[in-house]
Amino acid sequence: MRLATSTAALLAASTLLLTGCSVGIPGTDQEVNVDPDGVSVGSEDGEVTAESDGDVSVGNGDGDVTLDEGGGVSVDSETGDLTIAAVEGSVTEDCGGENVNITASNADITLNGKCGEVSVLGSGLTVHVGSADSIHVAGADNTVHHAEGEPAVTDIGVNNTVSAGGDATV
Repeated sequence: MRLATSTAALLAASTLLLTGCSVGIPGTDQEVNVDPDGVSVGSEDGEVTAESDGDVSVGNGDGDVTLDEGGGVSVDSETGDLTIAAVEGSVTEDCGGENVNITASNADITLNGKCGEVSVLGSGLTVHVGSADSIHVAGADNTVHHAEGEPAVTDIGVNNTVSAGGDATV
């Protein structure tokens, strides 16, 4: 009996995964969606999505954070500073006037909006910044672009480039 129940549950879950389904969470305005592309949980106020390829996105209506399998973002609860860690991935984040610390290698990082101090530590990075008060680069073979402004620049590395331009929005 137990084996038949487990098998039926597994078949039902597989069918839902393959065909897709949406279920409301009782007592909330949130919904869980499952389909072959991934899983999402949310409401009109925001959503967290985990896609089948490993990408994760978080949106709250004010801005989105998208991470692929090579990246991660954390926020210091006391200072509001963002820390971005990535290895051979890509991360896009809105600065919101905060300081940003990047520790990464062979990654593409895009920081939209106005940032405070941007610190880059790593190698083989391409960083696009909307605008920043200052940019500090340590490491080797990094390229940092700022879309607007004249940030104070400190470069203590080898073969790094900091210049105007890039793909970030202000």
